[in-house]
Amino acid sequence: MSEWRWNGSRWWRFDLHTHTPASDDYGRGPQQEQSRLITPRQWLLDWMCAEIDCVAITDHNCGGWIDTLKQALVELEQERPAEYRPIHLFPGVEISVNGGIHLLAVLPCDRRTADIDGLLGAVRFSGKKGSSDDVTSRTFFEVVNIIVAADGIAIPAHADRDSGVFTMMRGTTLEQGLKSKGISGMELADSAFQKPQLYADLKVKWTEVVGSDSHHPAGTEGHMCPGSRFSWVKMGSPTIEGLRLALLDGQLSVRRSDEPIGDLNWHAENAIESFEATAAYYMGRSQPFRIDMNPWLNTIIGGRGTGKSTSVEFLRLALRRTAELPKTLSADFLKYHKLSVSREDDGLLTDRSHFTVVYRKNGSRYRIQWNQTGNAVPIEVEQQDGTWMPEPGDIAQRFPVRIYSQKQVFELAKAPLALLSIVDQAPEIGKHSWQEKRRTEEAKYLSLRSKAREIQLSLADESRLQGELEDVRRKLIVFEKAGHADVLKDYQRRLKQLRAVELWETSWSGAGETIRQAADDIFPDPLDGTIFSSDAPEDASLLKEIAVLRTRFEQYVRELKRVADGVDGLFRTGQAKRRESGWRRAVDSASERYNELVERLRSEGAGEPSEYAELVKRAQALETRLEEMGALRHEMTSIEGQAVECFRRLVEIRRELTGLRRSFLDRALRDNRYVRIDLIPYGSRETVEADFRALVRRDAGVFAKDIGSPDTGGMLGDLYSGDCSQQVLEERLESLKARVHSYAKDEANGGGAKDRRFVEHIANLLPEDLDHLDLWFPEDSLKVQYSPHADGTEFRSIQEGSPGQKTAALLAFLLSYGEEPLVLDQPEDDLDNRLIYDLIVWQLRDVKQRRQIIVITHNANIVVNGDAELVVALVAGGGETHKECEGCLQERVVRDTICAIMEGGRLAFDQRYHRIVLEEHSV
Repeated sequence: MSEWRWNGSRWWRFDLHTHTPASDDYGRGPQQEQSRLITPRQWLLDWMCAEIDCVAITDHNCGGWIDTLKQALVELEQERPAEYRPIHLFPGVEISVNGGIHLLAVLPCDRRTADIDGLLGAVRFSGKKGSSDDVTSRTFFEVVNIIVAADGIAIPAHADRDSGVFTMMRGTTLEQGLKSKGISGMELADSAFQKPQLYADLKVKWTEVVGSDSHHPAGTEGHMCPGSRFSWVKMGSPTIEGLRLALLDGQLSVRRSDEPIGDLNWHAENAIESFEATAAYYMGRSQPFRIDMNPWLNTIIGGRGTGKSTSVEFLRLALRRTAELPKTLSADFLKYHKLSVSREDDGLLTDRSHFTVVYRKNGSRYRIQWNQTGNAVPIEVEQQDGTWMPEPGDIAQRFPVRIYSQKQVFELAKAPLALLSIVDQAPEIGKHSWQEKRRTEEAKYLSLRSKAREIQLSLADESRLQGELEDVRRKLIVFEKAGHADVLKDYQRRLKQLRAVELWETSWSGAGETIRQAADDIFPDPLDGTIFSSDAPEDASLLKEIAVLRTRFEQYVRELKRVADGVDGLFRTGQAKRRESGWRRAVDSASERYNELVERLRSEGAGEPSEYAELVKRAQALETRLEEMGALRHEMTSIEGQAVECFRRLVEIRRELTGLRRSFLDRALRDNRYVRIDLIPYGSRETVEADFRALVRRDAGVFAKDIGSPDTGGMLGDLYSGDCSQQVLEERLESLKARVHSYAKDEANGGGAKDRRFVEHIANLLPEDLDHLDLWFPEDSLKVQYSPHADGTEFRSIQEGSPGQKTAALLAFLLSYGEEPLVLDQPEDDLDNRLIYDLIVWQLRDVKQRRQIIVITHNANIVVNGDAELVVALVAGGGETHKECEGCLQERVVRDTICAIMEGGRLAFDQRYHRIVLEEHSV
């Protein structure tokens, strides 16, 4: 745990039962003599190598090695050998009590061997030190009281084994022992041990601990050795008071190492390590104001006006989360983000204000900065040498955090769409990638529809051209019947052939150059070799392989260019052959005979032959144009099919979002007994009219009879009438869009419309407007319900709840999912103590295991019974905010501060620890 750098409490590996050679039976077995030669230094290194953080030295009726071990630890701390890691020694003793029962006494860390000798004298132990056979003349009950009076902790040793309270005590003796107020923990070797019925009858709740009871050095096979068993104990720092409170807490603060719990110091990858404010108007003015956080539950307390909410809003500003505030609250929070220019001004920033957040993410530390002038580096990452280097990126996207004030939570309860936006921020939904996919498909659809309209415009003259071609063909028939038909027909046929051949040649005349260009285009750019090391075998091997591939690629490119030369030669050869071919001679012959005919017709005065040539050319031009239109019509059919398929995909993409939202809500609230949220597909009735009117470009109130609303009829009323299942709504939505399209074409004279002017208006819309209407799907909605009894048996609409119930329901949801840091500013406002305890406290205990929580609160229940790992108390003095104290609940100054400034503080401690014994032992 030497790398732990968080503020507040954490879990410590604590072995509460160990032995040294001061115990006569240390090293028992064939190698005992050699085992007892272990030095204090090696004894400590054994525990260090076992990664134990705290050790209680509990030899049999003896404290002989305590001073020696303390001195050896000082030397190790100075030398710091490779095996060294911090360890905390708790002086103690395993006392053999009258009756043969073994009792562990653990004393404060500053006690020494002499203190153990004094304790043994007080319990009247006069036997041999180091031996477990001799016993005290004091009774078990008396010895417990003497240990407690010495500011120690009494723990029955191996209660389920030989010399244990459950095996040695019976009847009234056991009852007297179980009623001892000085015991709060017991050592059980077997967690499955069945305790006596009397234990349950008396409702005794001694916290179970487990120790190694090690009598052997590390590596001794077949025996309990250092690190073999221990207890996890949660404390701020290892103190006797922290241990005492942990034992009073039970499983909240003490766990056995033989439970399948893993590393209890695990915390979320993303967490805020610290926040620092400099030169704000009331914070950090005289010197920087800094809060170092804990990765689990942090609570910030203090009286009114001490800067608690200010710190949250400055954190919001630094992490670029101001845009998440509802518009209804923007004015309330403006002062936190506003420059103060005069004493009468309510702004809380100065021109030198600077905020810094250190954020841990995936094992790296990042420094996020904001200042009033805007010249601070926004993102920096810590290097291995401790320096900071700038990094690019969007702060809000790269460093997730959720920040909610009580007012925000209440606003969310009133606005389902605002809550839906919170749902969409969940990583499970992936709204950003979903939007990218939707935008790509929408752009494709709009492009296809636009291209289809372009083609449609190009086809507008098709009918006229078809008629003109028929007229030209009739004239040609008349002309050809006048005589010389064979010459004219042959000329017309050969002219068509010549044009077709010329078009064919043109189609591939540049094929060789195209191949050369393609060869150049596909040849890959050189690999950036600067990022590879020639000294690394694997890098050198890769570079060599790529060089071989590149050489072979060059060969293929050369082959392609040779092919290009071949294609050019083929083209030239073909042209030459066609010029010398019999077909070409036939074309030339037909042209000569036609020219002779033209001259003869002119000379004979039979008419202007050029008319025939023009008719032939016009017919050819019309045929070519109509052929192109045929290809365009085929293309348009394909494009329209693509648009239909694209729209089908858009429908599926929209359904996908609804499905993701529903699945997320089902998972997040599966076991939530206080709130239930159902997703209503396309159910946003409050926005659908405004959305539709924006699409058809009509203001509110206009054409009300035709457009209507979800509650008053019209097209939108028809959409939401009766069955509103997802499938039915999709069918009605398709019908609504088809109806608008029919109005745009003025089909059936606007059948079904109540106002002819509405049809005329739709007909005047741009085609692009109708395309965007196609892409419109009403937003989903949320049906939020709460359980008034917080038991999940009855649910009511949240709109029926009191402000406190609304807030509680939304808090239950916000706490139910996510792994990013969560900041709550006074969430208990409007809640009664029952709701706070039944809802928030229990959820905080559970949620903090997977995400960091920072709560600004006035309620002692949240701090104390929520088991805050860090408490920061703020106070105002000298015109600015200061920290009155900070630490964990095991520290006296923190508890005193909670009791002094928080209403119900002492009662909260009483509820948590069952009795106020916190200060009695150190007065």
